[in-house]
Amino acid sequence: MAYSQEEIDQAAAVDIVGLAQEHGMELTNETERFYRLVKHDSLVIDRAKNYFHWNSQGFGGNSIKFAQTFLTDQSKPDSARFKDAVALLLNNKNLSTSEVTYQHTPYVFDSRKVSPDFSQAKKYLTEQRGLSPSLVDNLHNEGLIQQNKSGSVLFLWRDPATQEVMGSSIQGTQIDHERYGKRGTFKRIDKDSTTGYGFAVGPKDADTLHFFESSIDLVSYLQLKGRDPRAQYVSMEGLKNEVISHYLADNLNARPTVPDKIVLNVDNDAAGQRFSDQYLLLSWIDRRNGKELAIERELPGDEQIPLAQWRDYEQSATKHGVNPYVLYAIDKASRNLQPGTVANGQKIHTPFTDQDNHRVATEEVATLVPPNFSGSSLSQWAEMTRTWNEGNEAGVQRFGLKCQHYYNQATQGVARKIVWDNEPRVKDWNDITKNNLHREMRFAPQMKQKGLERE
Repeated sequence: MAYSQEEIDQAAAVDIVGLAQEHGMELTNETERFYRLVKHDSLVIDRAKNYFHWNSQGFGGNSIKFAQTFLTDQSKPDSARFKDAVALLLNNKNLSTSEVTYQHTPYVFDSRKVSPDFSQAKKYLTEQRGLSPSLVDNLHNEGLIQQNKSGSVLFLWRDPATQEVMGSSIQGTQIDHERYGKRGTFKRIDKDSTTGYGFAVGPKDADTLHFFESSIDLVSYLQLKGRDPRAQYVSMEGLKNEVISHYLADNLNARPTVPDKIVLNVDNDAAGQRFSDQYLLLSWIDRRNGKELAIERELPGDEQIPLAQWRDYEQSATKHGVNPYVLYAIDKASRNLQPGTVANGQKIHTPFTDQDNHRVATEEVATLVPPNFSGSSLSQWAEMTRTWNEGNEAGVQRFGLKCQHYYNQATQGVARKIVWDNEPRVKDWNDITKNNLHREMRFAPQMKQKGLERE
């Protein structure tokens, strides 16, 4: 059955919050405007726009898209699920049309909620998240990390210039896997926190700006890489272009020229890959002096290559006389080595994204690599990608650049690490600090004997 535009508009106007509640989906309200699904806590509903965005999956939409995603048969094709979603919304008389009006309320930080006792927050960050006690203490003493009177961690969004608190991220410390799923704790943004801000460490006139998806990932990175006094580290609390724009504008107002570079340190999953891809071909040139602002990506675990997949590359490369790193680069750029995903912002498809059997996909790609393929030419990568994506020329060029990036990294040995197939996949920076903590605990007796306790 085909629906008229009027019917589609009527279905799209159904209140998403009411729709979720009607179907037993537990929500938390961060403000009168923003709600978050408890089961999928990276999914945020904006009631003012009647729109949702699922940060971890990198997509969003209106009420129809919400119903299509959660309330229809996922085995059906998209077109059939769209019709089912519209029918569900039109037939449910209990659901109301979204008529939410929103009036901005400035954020006011209530210092009375801060506890003088920091022990529970520190215990959670060090024992559950693998952060060093000395680093946590330093950030606490700087007034950036606090504990509220419920025992939760507060990551304060301080303005780098005025030190005024513009918002905060709240991380629960009580473990409850039944309610909060795999993470085990709740996480939310404080009510009315100022748009465009996030948890930030470092000067506003920094030479380098690093952007993360969460506050804990930011602190984990500081522990792993060290803190550069001429760098600013910012958590977007998701994947938010407006946060990057705000801190870049702040930086430009505080210094005579553009910073040296922006580094995207987002999660190494499909959503993080797609988010960082949008910046691949962007460049900022300071008209005052011609200086270019470089944009780089540094994703956690981005160097990992599962052993079984590497053996497929080598086998097909030997058979067809091609470089195995060419096969790896196409696989990495198109689906981030993850089965069943399209992990590139250009929505480019290759045999790796469309073929379930990795060995068969690798073989198919290897047969199409031209003789004497050097990997140094963007036109070569684009020409090969065009084979599978005719008509998507803009996407082909961007994807070719991404392939070239991973090929160069791997062949230069900068980003290449063969790992066992059962080795845990690193998705975010905190995965690394937690893995390090577990390793330390395993060898704690030997470390204590050698005087190597954590600081």
